[in-house]
Amino acid sequence: MCGIIGYNGNENSIPLVLEGIKNLEYRGYDSFGCAFEGKDNNIEVRKDTGRINKIIETYGISSEISNKSIAHTRWATHGGVTKANSHPLLDCSGKIAVVHNGIIENFQELKDSLKNHTFSSDTDTEVLPHLIEEEMKNGKSFEDAVISTSEKIKGFSSFVVMNSLTDNIIAVKNGSPLVLGVKENGVFVASDVPSFLKHTNKVVYLFDGDVISVGKSGFKVLKSNNFGKHKVREVNFSISDVDKGKYRHFMLKEIMEQQTLVSKLVNSDLSYLKSAASAVSLSKKVFLVGSGSSFHVALLAASLFRDLGREAIAVQPQDLLNYSKTIGKEDIFIIISQSGETMDIIESLPIIKENKKIGIINTEGSSLANSVDYFININAGHEKGVAATKTFTMSAILSCLIAMFSEGEEKEGLNDLNLLNINLYNLFVPSVYNAIKEAASAIKGEKNLFFLGRGTDYISAMEAALKMKEITYIHAEAIDSATFKHGPLALISKGTYSVALVSDRFKDREINNLKEIKARNGKIIGIANEKLDVFDFLIRSQPAGIFSFVPQVIISQLLSYYVSLSKHIDPDHPRNLAKAVTTK
Repeated sequence: MCGIIGYNGNENSIPLVLEGIKNLEYRGYDSFGCAFEGKDNNIEVRKDTGRINKIIETYGISSEISNKSIAHTRWATHGGVTKANSHPLLDCSGKIAVVHNGIIENFQELKDSLKNHTFSSDTDTEVLPHLIEEEMKNGKSFEDAVISTSEKIKGFSSFVVMNSLTDNIIAVKNGSPLVLGVKENGVFVASDVPSFLKHTNKVVYLFDGDVISVGKSGFKVLKSNNFGKHKVREVNFSISDVDKGKYRHFMLKEIMEQQTLVSKLVNSDLSYLKSAASAVSLSKKVFLVGSGSSFHVALLAASLFRDLGREAIAVQPQDLLNYSKTIGKEDIFIIISQSGETMDIIESLPIIKENKKIGIINTEGSSLANSVDYFININAGHEKGVAATKTFTMSAILSCLIAMFSEGEEKEGLNDLNLLNINLYNLFVPSVYNAIKEAASAIKGEKNLFFLGRGTDYISAMEAALKMKEITYIHAEAIDSATFKHGPLALISKGTYSVALVSDRFKDREINNLKEIKARNGKIIGIANEKLDVFDFLIRSQPAGIFSFVPQVIISQLLSYYVSLSKHIDPDHPRNLAKAVTTK
């Protein structure tokens, strides 16, 4: 995934796009580049590998002045992390610049067709400016050349084009997200709303297949499958979502926001869940689809559905094809995605086109939000930390509430939600922070960690292990405690650390499994409601009925966070990762 922003207006665009691209750095941070109008109808490009602020300072970009500019922060998918491969990329004349998010599957074929063109990078993106240049040489206008180019490329790609000889910039959306931000003196085009939120909350969500001309005073739809639907709407994002506030990192800020989000949910009208729950109750079988942390949400909700007596299967999108012959028309799908742009899921949609779909998604107007029959907004606010925290918690809670509502257990679900809200106040206390920091100090030098649990505790352990891998670079493996003796126990030696997640429901059996580790002189960090003799460290969790996984996961998020700090790793920008995977 990469971040794109452009601005065209009656004021200096440079500070606007630089501010905006900094707010998109969570989408990729291998390299950064900016293109703007220079003298004599030329396009000036400033780009390099590394973090945005350093490149801006090195090249003095902040001092430039231009009414029209585009910028890009890259997460490399095609071509190495080099200055030459950084965006924007130019045509031979230097008059056309492109920034791009996605993969052009037929780039080699297109590149081979561009005779007498000189390429300067190893990227698939570079075919775009050369194709547009070629179309214009053949007599097409800039607008028609972009449309023609968009029709030639295969794969999910979105891009923005600037031409030094025209007053507009052109945006093409196909798969990867793009949204317009409309203000009085100009128009933004960007990958995400928070990039321009300080300047306008008036947005236009673009659809796949759109080709949009962005002028200084407005926008024009050049091509679309959804003419008439490009309405300007006001969004309710908070500016605080794009600011760290008093916190050192966005990840910590977003972990701490979970208590407030749960409290807001408890005090909100949840009747909007009933139509989706009713659709589930009429279904024969429930499939829950997600990737990464969202797959762990799917596992939790599927387990609860089965506890309630309804057949439910958690599936990663790449595995849906394997289930295609078992899917009936009466089966329903619950799609879980923070970004709403998860490419693995989007590509799997044709397999389930005849089935009802519920989307539990944090991004209104996203591709998946526009593809489902019932859109449930996670309402977690913008999440900038690459590792999912608050979006995991809120999507898991909403998924479980839908399960409870669909099976006539609404009262019990709401009671447990109230219990969670109360007990989170007992979780965010100094004694818990101190215990987390002590455990983090003990394991910071480990190369391998095991996370153990039974039942839903095992699913919490999977999410805990993922967080540890993502932001500390420690190899962490989640293992069902019941299976530990069937092989993995061979890895335990004196001083080997395991983290055990223990809730009241599975406590007795888990203790027996943990004793096997202690007998081999292994060490155990317990995330549990009470001190057990097998623990070397206790981080006290809180009971919350069906939502007991929430305190467990919050503790594991904080544990990973403090380990990352002790290793001098930036938890907001883990290496090789980006916030959402919008490529195959």
